[in-house]
Amino acid sequence: MLKGIIIMMALAIGLAGCAAPQYIPLSQENAKKIQTVNVRSLVVQDEVLAKADPSTVSAALGGGLIPALIDASVTNARQARLQTAMDAMYESLEDYDFRTIYWPELTRQLHEQYPFKVMNVVTTARAMPAKDVLQHVQNLKDGEAELFISTDYYLSTDLRSLNIITACSLWTNGAQEPVYKNSLKYQSAALGSGGEQSAKAWAADGGKPFFDKLKEGIDETLAMLSIDVKNNVTATAKTDKMDVKFNFGENASAKQKAVNGTLVDKRGERVIIRGASGSLYSLLP
Repeated sequence: MLKGIIIMMALAIGLAGCAAPQYIPLSQENAKKIQTVNVRSLVVQDEVLAKADPSTVSAALGGGLIPALIDASVTNARQARLQTAMDAMYESLEDYDFRTIYWPELTRQLHEQYPFKVMNVVTTARAMPAKDVLQHVQNLKDGEAELFISTDYYLSTDLRSLNIITACSLWTNGAQEPVYKNSLKYQSAALGSGGEQSAKAWAADGGKPFFDKLKEGIDETLAMLSIDVKNNVTATAKTDKMDVKFNFGENASAKQKAVNGTLVDKRGERVIIRGASGSLYSLLP
């Protein structure tokens, strides 16, 4: 019973990605135990969103009811403004569903590129209850592993960049925590001058700029998923230090201009770097 509770707590941490460690590299010892992998991919949203930066008045003033009410009002106003700016974009993208684009590519590329033999890929728009996840992990046989993938995507707060964020964790039989865990972050090149102008630019030509970057982001995400596991198994990570520009949005501070990390791979004009926390980023220098 105690072991089950410990595993359930670890699962909650591993899947939610809200507690340390954020990054658990796959060791060669654990990699040798894996023969086949089953995959579960979670994508809740169908269409792209813009997420407003939350107001931080309450934090600056030390909390309290009035600062909290101010935060709520400011954040809601920011979100409403973003959604209004995106109306023109939604008109051009009305009939698309990210999941119908992402899941076929995920399935194909996992079978073709993932370092371990992928047996089954299950896709869902609903998060699995912790007890069901626990059951899957406990029922794994020797040599089997379960890869959980959760993907979110949104436009930056200035509407200039597309972001695709994927949390992944790999579990083996008897493990009380993931044998591998990380966050993979793709960001497109910035488009337009921001706000409604960028939203219209994404929607131009029937949404072609948006769909082109969506496809690029999916390819880069799946490449990172395989590279990260291969990179740790073979211990060939490069150590070249580099700073790569990153769009932190319209309310970013003057210091928030780049991601600092080490070079992992180059793919065409883009680079994949490992940030200080271990996360992988696919960015355009």
